[in-house]
Amino acid sequence: MLMKSLSLENVSKSYGAADVLKNISLEAEEGEFVVLLGRSGCGKSTLLHAIAGLHPINKGNISIYGRVVNDIPTRQRDIAMVFQSYALYPNMTVADNIGFPLKMRGLQKPDITGKVLDVARTLQLEALLDRLPRQLSGGQRQAIGRSLVRDPKIFLFDEPLSNLDASLRVEMRAEIKQLHQRIGKTIVYVTHDQIEAMTLATKIVILNKGEIQQIGTPAEVYHHPANLFVARFIGSPAISLLECTVEGRELAETLVCGKDEHQLNLPVRAADKLGHGKHVLLGLRPEHIRLGRHQGAAARASVGLVEPTGPEDVVFLDIGGQKAIARFPTNAVVQGQIIDIDLDVSRAVIFDAVSNQRLAANFI
Repeated sequence: MLMKSLSLENVSKSYGAADVLKNISLEAEEGEFVVLLGRSGCGKSTLLHAIAGLHPINKGNISIYGRVVNDIPTRQRDIAMVFQSYALYPNMTVADNIGFPLKMRGLQKPDITGKVLDVARTLQLEALLDRLPRQLSGGQRQAIGRSLVRDPKIFLFDEPLSNLDASLRVEMRAEIKQLHQRIGKTIVYVTHDQIEAMTLATKIVILNKGEIQQIGTPAEVYHHPANLFVARFIGSPAISLLECTVEGRELAETLVCGKDEHQLNLPVRAADKLGHGKHVLLGLRPEHIRLGRHQGAAARASVGLVEPTGPEDVVFLDIGGQKAIARFPTNAVVQGQIIDIDLDVSRAVIFDAVSNQRLAANFI
């Protein structure tokens, strides 16, 4: 059975009257890759800094491997932190930069050399140990090695790739994922980039205005969003939301979406009856809208803007007077065309238009 490497219980943090973190509770098992995801100002970096001990919390408990660390200073929490900046000493070689924390702890030179070599092999940096930081590329300058040499219980990453260009971010994402697989340590990673979150995480924690919106695997937050915020935040192109009204009662409820000849009538079965006249939003990912007639809910749509992306086109549609986005094969449709589509409603999600919470409902 895996141990709980990190546990947060009702953690709150405020600055004066401003509540930055509001009753945050989450757990990480040993070896998990936990990504704190959200827009700027949502509290994700504050939460990471609270785990590190850089910001004292106002309420709650933070535990690392069962030990409450609220009053334990950062240096005694057995964590290592990688920041956005590279924070390398320009006059030191890569080997000296990696080994510097051990030197400060009083280790002897032979011990430092051995540990530096072990880390260099893990990071595949053996050929770079004699170089100075200015002789390294952006990806090579990442200060992961200095943290890894300490062999901490938990790694904390604060948007480490935000200073890199797009192609180098892709390369470094792969390096960090492979590193996690090799060392098997718990990582808590902050980012505002959903692609980073989806590709790296075993568990995603989505934050908004200091509150957790959902905790789940990448597949769970994408396919089963807990609320409208999560549905809109995760996914590119964004989820399409069709306004619908519930008609009927008892065992014969139907979602009526759109109007005129393009109106959709979708029979639905809800755990709790939706109620006649209730307003809901039907959420459809781009891949849930397919070209042609298959086995879904058939509909007609007019084609608006078509954006070529290379392997496919992102297509903006009008379905019953409402906007939607789909992915179609390249050059399959042109702007202004009226097309047949079907909707894979078996994978769609329904939200209450008032509370914005996901409803427990399935299509028949």
